[in-house]
Amino acid sequence: MRRSLAVALAAVTVAACGGAAVAPTPTSSPPVTATVVSATNTALISPSPRAVGKGRVEKSTFHSSALGRTMQYWIYLPGGYDTSPTTRYATAYLLHGGGGFISEWADYGVFDSADRLMGSGAIPAFIIVLPEGDQEYWVDHVIDKRTGANGEKWGTYTAKEVVPAIDAKYRTIPARSARAVGGISMGGHGAMQLSLNFPGIWGAIGAHSPSLRPEGDAPTYLGFGADFAARDPMALIKAHPDLARQYAWWIDAGDLDPWRTQSTAIHDELAQLGIANSWNPNIGGHELAYWAAHMDEYVRYYARSLCPTAGSCP
Repeated sequence: MRRSLAVALAAVTVAACGGAAVAPTPTSSPPVTATVVSATNTALISPSPRAVGKGRVEKSTFHSSALGRTMQYWIYLPGGYDTSPTTRYATAYLLHGGGGFISEWADYGVFDSADRLMGSGAIPAFIIVLPEGDQEYWVDHVIDKRTGANGEKWGTYTAKEVVPAIDAKYRTIPARSARAVGGISMGGHGAMQLSLNFPGIWGAIGAHSPSLRPEGDAPTYLGFGADFAARDPMALIKAHPDLARQYAWWIDAGDLDPWRTQSTAIHDELAQLGIANSWNPNIGGHELAYWAAHMDEYVRYYARSLCPTAGSCP
């Protein structure tokens, strides 16, 4: 059902997700500092979540009208999903990186963390969805004959097709407050950009080592000038602070991450605007060892943001 982390460590390269090779580094983290946090981010989850045991993973497909092709997704259904047929669940949509595949989050241990934490009752149970995104930044591309960008609608597909497809087939809680979107590297950029370009779908954002390439270094299908600004997380936050304020935010990056400065700037901008956010500066690079080491933290964050009260999750 999923490859082991050992296989992933051998098969996935640093350059694959971030485009920058970084030497292996220690993965332990110092205490989180310079954090601005809202009640939404820190509210206690259910004081006694139910131990639900091991979940299961389905692999399925659906036809995307936006892209004109059949797309894959993997979905983790927590323990109890099959035996509690009337129970509905909050959902986290987790986006892979630029050189990663649909299996990336699973390779780094997200399903293992979910089994351990949800299964034991340490956190409430929720659904996890891994969509397929190729290397397209989860964004609606520009049309530019000079560069060959042909306007593929990867953002529309993710926001307007993946989410409704999951809501239609599975027992989700079909509400903004019960959906989170997060991503690694390219997926971290995507989680921020999608939330600000498609409001009303998700209520929480997780940007894990976001790949924040500047104009000129970014893929040309992100465009230039105003087109680039319409797809750039920092520009979108500045342009829509009231919208950004509606989300719970988590941002993390290692000290050797090539986009640590840009990630810090996102945190600083949110803080300057008075927008609550959880900033997590860690030790490590833009690499699989870093993300695997922090997987439990990520899963706990999504539990907190999706299940802020005792009655909000089963």
